[in-house]
Amino acid sequence: MGKVLEKKRLNEFLRKVSKGKELIAPVKRNTLRFEVVENLNDICLEGRPLFPIKKFFSPPKQDLFKLNAADKKKPFEEEKIKIKPRIIFGARLCDFNGLLRLDKLFNSKEYQDDYYKAARENTLLLGINCVPAPSKYCFCESMGLEKYYDLFFHDMGDKYYVEAASPKGEVLIMNLEDYDFVMPDIKTDKKLEKRDLAQFYDDLAWNVENDKCLSCGKCTAHCTTCLCFDVNDELETDVKHGKRFKEWDSCQFLNFTLVAGGGVFRKERLPRFKHRIYHKLQYFREKFGFDMCTGCGRCIEACPRLIDFTDVVNRFR
Repeated sequence: MGKVLEKKRLNEFLRKVSKGKELIAPVKRNTLRFEVVENLNDICLEGRPLFPIKKFFSPPKQDLFKLNAADKKKPFEEEKIKIKPRIIFGARLCDFNGLLRLDKLFNSKEYQDDYYKAARENTLLLGINCVPAPSKYCFCESMGLEKYYDLFFHDMGDKYYVEAASPKGEVLIMNLEDYDFVMPDIKTDKKLEKRDLAQFYDDLAWNVENDKCLSCGKCTAHCTTCLCFDVNDELETDVKHGKRFKEWDSCQFLNFTLVAGGGVFRKERLPRFKHRIYHKLQYFREKFGFDMCTGCGRCIEACPRLIDFTDVVNRFR
């Protein structure tokens, strides 16, 4: 049992639940992307943004602290975390399941990133169902996604069926009309055969797609769950002032495994290509019990050569 909301009342509902909060939703500019919304009429729910929501939880470039060597008492000043309460509306199940995976890396008892933790605690997740699947590159049906959101909207024509999956979500729709409806499961044309990849590391199928790879890193930049980063120091010319910052990196770049002395552990493209897939479908599952990949297909859609790793895996003998 959930609730029902007339489409013509959607803006009114969003205005009410986002009062005092930032509202982040898909907006059509030069392309469809998630942005902080100033005008509710700018929200576009047709299609799925190619860029995921991860930048709102770990920015592409983020200052960690500043250096002022001239101040002997306090030479280092840590950057203060400022996260305004906010709502993300219009993301898909693959987006929110991406956060479920990143929670394991940045918001667990074992590992914790202060910025990510603050962003998660201050964000409500309002998703929309993918029926039909928004992209021919989607294969989320193969990935066993969970109901991981506060509210989920299903398009019923002139109405939305709204399902709550958290106490916070239930509060947001408590005044809406009850409605008995079962949301259909997401179906995708593309499928990924689930298997233990350990025995296929030397399979010839890897070579077919790898020959197309440009090592541009677009697959990881658009991935819902890729969030590797470097920590860098930057000094000003007086050598007394500077900063330390973290910045997104990609395992597809040649210098990703560069170490002191100039050694590079994965010089060739094929080991880098394999590493990304094994991390998504093998290593992460071995540690946490489920795949890191959520089946959004963005890595395929964003690739200049349309490299499709699902075809590689499905061709293994």
